[in-house]
Amino acid sequence: MTDNEITYADAALRERLHELHVHIPCGGVRGPVRRDTYGPRRWQSCGCEDNPVRWPMADVSRQTDLCIVCLRGTAGGVSRWAWLACEHCRKVNSIIARTWGGSLPLGRHSLMNRAGVRLDAPPAERTKQVARLSGFVAAQLRLRQWRLAEYRRLASRFDPQADVPLRIWQQEYPPSPEASWDAFSRMMAADFPVEGPRDPGESPT
Repeated sequence: MTDNEITYADAALRERLHELHVHIPCGGVRGPVRRDTYGPRRWQSCGCEDNPVRWPMADVSRQTDLCIVCLRGTAGGVSRWAWLACEHCRKVNSIIARTWGGSLPLGRHSLMNRAGVRLDAPPAERTKQVARLSGFVAAQLRLRQWRLAEYRRLASRFDPQADVPLRIWQQEYPPSPEASWDAFSRMMAADFPVEGPRDPGESPT
């Protein structure tokens, strides 16, 4: 999908939004973005658009997303090696890892979370690698379940059909170390169903 192949609804949306917005129905961030300060603008879609834009030479057609843990700070990027959590939440995760020896898989790619399977590894080591990869998948599911629940809680303050400017969202819910610690503690105590829904912020790449 290119910028020249858009529906009337998508074109009207791009005329209306002049900065990044949180689309309240899905939790995706959409709007115009720049790869750098002086570069041209391009459109970041959410999955609710008629034809979400795909960016050439990008693993993921998104530059900015809400943090998967606190949903206050921002994270993401076009690379498969991008972080899913904001700086504050990554710092909390590192402290937890040093203190208790475990942490959440906050990297987009499994290898960022030390989870991968080498086919040339000895059988015993490969068994351990498979177990780590399975743990990564289970932890990712929990993160996505948490994101949906926490997003619904925060978004309930806004019109359910609105596009809310990201700056307004962050004025209402400012990112901070304290907010990240609070989100981690509540997530660890939360109980989720076995089958989790799709991440509300997920969109085609």
